[in-house]
Amino acid sequence: MRVSTQQFYSTSLTGMLNQQSTLNNLSQQLSTGNALGNPADNPVANAQVLNLSAKLSNLGAYQQANQSSQQDLQLSSSVLQSVNSLISQVQQLAVQMNNATVSAQDRQNAAAAMTGNLQQLVQLANTQNANGQYVFAGSQSGTQPFQLQANGNVQYMGDAAQKSLMIGPGLNMPVSEAGSAVFMDVPAGNGSFTVSAAAANSGSSGTATMGPGSVLDPGAASQQLVVQQSQYQITFAASGTAYSITSGTGTVGSAGWNASSGTVVSGASYTPGQSIGIPATSGGVNFLSVPVAGTPVAGDSFTIAASQPQSIFQTFSDLQQALSSTGSGPGANTQRAQAISNVLANLNQAQTQVLSTQSSIGARLQQAQSVSSLNSSLTLQFQTQQGNLADISYPQVITQYQQSLTALQASQKAFAQVQGLSLFQYIS
Repeated sequence: MRVSTQQFYSTSLTGMLNQQSTLNNLSQQLSTGNALGNPADNPVANAQVLNLSAKLSNLGAYQQANQSSQQDLQLSSSVLQSVNSLISQVQQLAVQMNNATVSAQDRQNAAAAMTGNLQQLVQLANTQNANGQYVFAGSQSGTQPFQLQANGNVQYMGDAAQKSLMIGPGLNMPVSEAGSAVFMDVPAGNGSFTVSAAAANSGSSGTATMGPGSVLDPGAASQQLVVQQSQYQITFAASGTAYSITSGTGTVGSAGWNASSGTVVSGASYTPGQSIGIPATSGGVNFLSVPVAGTPVAGDSFTIAASQPQSIFQTFSDLQQALSSTGSGPGANTQRAQAISNVLANLNQAQTQVLSTQSSIGARLQQAQSVSSLNSSLTLQFQTQQGNLADISYPQVITQYQQSLTALQASQKAFAQVQGLSLFQYIS
């Protein structure tokens, strides 16, 4: 077979260029650590790497949102813990002041302390996170949710929704609280009904107060107090040795109060220290029970009605107003004691509301932490898969590089030696 000089040059040059290209490719892999520098070399692996990169990007966004959600939830829980501590302090103050031996000056000092407690509660409810967003504004996180008015009332400017963040595929996590549910819509009394003393009691010589009471039959209580909106008036007669219970609808003592025939549902002698049972109808089974402390006198009356929402701020204000009252007679002292008793019942409900919200936040925080752990595991798994596809084996590539470099150098040396061969060198 005859090989022309031109063919030899062409073949040798093509071989060296191919070796040079291989060497350049190996050099690029060594410098970048990436085996897929040229997508055309392995289209399937390159497509898999791109898919894994997209998944890793999504997981990174989820993790960032997850961290933000955990920070907000931890902040909310911490603030509510402070609120709970503040409520406990106010409860202790109310118990201390609900004593006949407390002086008027002590009550005024306590009233001043309650003004500061109310301001502190508003400040806690207006807590902002690191981004300046209000954590108790619902979805209106850019708006200050609670505003203390000049008259001492607190107005809620947020909404009833919750702001959510996506912390995983298809998983939205509520990260803010609706301040209306936490601070504003707290059921008063014992959560089912309230007890209030008639205004006329302040002019009597009686010392009777009624506690928050208890529900004996929840079904009957719901039917009578919520569905039918019935109220019950307990009135003492004959120097407090007897009482009657009247049922009606509307506002007790107003023109709308329904006291038609048959509304007296119970009447009995009163034994000091006993609880009074309230039946739904005359002769019926008691479905409510209300304890009585002190000694009632003829004409003293109390009203039992369904619980209505009341804010924690209002409860603080009620205690401040009760402590600020300057009345000193038996009736005034009894009215103050009844007001403080009602405040203590409302504070119990407020504490229950706060603890319930804390429990909900704790459950969400635990879920966020579990999702974060899962996202971290998936991230490591995808990174490992991506590395197996795209990362080079340095020992293997270095060996291939050395082999290719040696082959290229040998080809270049052989080509140079063959290129110098000529028959004229052998003719002397």
